[in-house]
Amino acid sequence: MFHSMTIYLKNLRNNHVASFVVVLMAALSVSCGQRQEAGAGPTPQAATTAASPIPWATIQPPAQAGVPGATPATQPRVAVKSYKGTGVIRSINLKEGWFEIDHEEIAGFMGAMQMEWSVRDRAMLKSVRVGDKVDFTVEDDNGSEVVTELKKAPAAR
Repeated sequence: MFHSMTIYLKNLRNNHVASFVVVLMAALSVSCGQRQEAGAGPTPQAATTAASPIPWATIQPPAQAGVPGATPATQPRVAVKSYKGTGVIRSINLKEGWFEIDHEEIAGFMGAMQMEWSVRDRAMLKSVRVGDKVDFTVEDDNGSEVVTELKKAPAAR
């Protein structure tokens, strides 16, 4: 079989390679066109949808973290907590009412980092400038944080 295929290919190589390629391309082109026409409607695969391996009807939304089976309306609220901190002002956005600060560790709340915080009263931002070392109070109301006090720190002696 292999020998006969080799002989056939040698014969094609002589004068028939170009003819063979043209005939092959035409045959493929015609057969592809017929499939599109025949398959103009939904394919049998599309008509019969396979069952999903995921049982979507049995999936329930996740419960709120820390409270099994709770919804936001039934989740107990934690009391608002205030924390004192110190840091250096990096930028101020008076129009939107926030500032960026590079703060030291805030005991019992978070480690040292650079971040943005909104202020309760934008007038507080007028009393400080970029580069000022400040003392501040931030309130944590169940994950919503806002700075309620912002004052330039006393100069170190």
